[in-house]
Amino acid sequence: MYLRKRGKKWYYTIEIPSADGTERQRVERVGGTTYAQAAKAYRQAMNQLDETGALPKKQEITVMPFLQEWLEKDVRINLGPNTYDSYAGIIKWHIGARFGTYQLEDLMTSEIQDWINSLKQDGYSRSTVKSIFTVFNDAMRWAVANRQYIETNPMANVKMPKFDVPRKKPVIFSHQQIQIIFHTFPVGHKYYAPCIIAYCTGLRVGECLALQWSHIDMENRTLTVDSTLYDKKGAPVCKATPKTKSSLRTIPFNETLYKALMRHKSQQAKNRHLYGKDYAENDFVCTRPDGRPMNSNDMRYFNMWCKKVFGGGSFHSFRHTHATMMLENNIELDYVSKRLGHSSIATTANIYDTITDKRNKAAMKKLDAIL
Repeated sequence: MYLRKRGKKWYYTIEIPSADGTERQRVERVGGTTYAQAAKAYRQAMNQLDETGALPKKQEITVMPFLQEWLEKDVRINLGPNTYDSYAGIIKWHIGARFGTYQLEDLMTSEIQDWINSLKQDGYSRSTVKSIFTVFNDAMRWAVANRQYIETNPMANVKMPKFDVPRKKPVIFSHQQIQIIFHTFPVGHKYYAPCIIAYCTGLRVGECLALQWSHIDMENRTLTVDSTLYDKKGAPVCKATPKTKSSLRTIPFNETLYKALMRHKSQQAKNRHLYGKDYAENDFVCTRPDGRPMNSNDMRYFNMWCKKVFGGGSFHSFRHTHATMMLENNIELDYVSKRLGHSSIATTANIYDTITDKRNKAAMKKLDAIL
């Protein structure tokens, strides 16, 4: 019995005689993660070889059924519903469409690399290619480490193609555009609350829409983010874990937002009296005039309005605007990162590494004083 360890796995080697018994073929297979498991696998293989004259066949699984298993047993459990939907779309329209009928063992690094390169040549953006690359790699790592369907990751040596296109700058609202927004959507309009909250805190749209009055401490002027709204399929659901663990946070807010929330709460009381029994009672901050909670579909028109009036931008631009204002006024990067709920300070730095006009002028003014 010949056993050896390679990496974290133990392998056994067995000899198979030819039909006429004149030659013998050496075959090496994974026996497990311990010596004992490999020895047991060797004995089972020898017993079957003695009984049938052949080794047990390796488990065969094609790529698409495996990816569906990965989605359900790993992605759905460990990641958010928006991420699940995103990964499922990438699998359906890209990875599964190209490699879905392949056996997992037949996936070749060279063929995957050529396909990844072709995506760039076909005009896909860097972010799209990167998303496809990440999903494929994560799935293959799970196939090796968790399921042991294959021995090596065919994505291990695949490289992202180089993109020379500069990264897009985050779109921020100017002071004049902010004035136009709140003139168009004043107190009483359903967009007022989510817009002023995002502008003053940098919350994501799902975090704004999931916010409830019980999450807001008006006395200490803080709000707690502990959920996000998910409503792509079926009825809106407030999921108890936002985008990442770091998204769970308590944010202090200023006098501007305090006054805005007081005005908005007063308006909700007026609407409650106006609609009477038809008013939908709940604790949500962002509601329609009749009290029903707002969802992402409500915000689509706002994004369309931004593109029509400003030529670009979206609700997410409030988040970029909030971050940029803090950085331009010399608020530390680590504070900005925690306030935004980023998983690391590097994420914040990568997004907001561009120098705005205000920061550029301030730097030149300092240089004038030095030189």
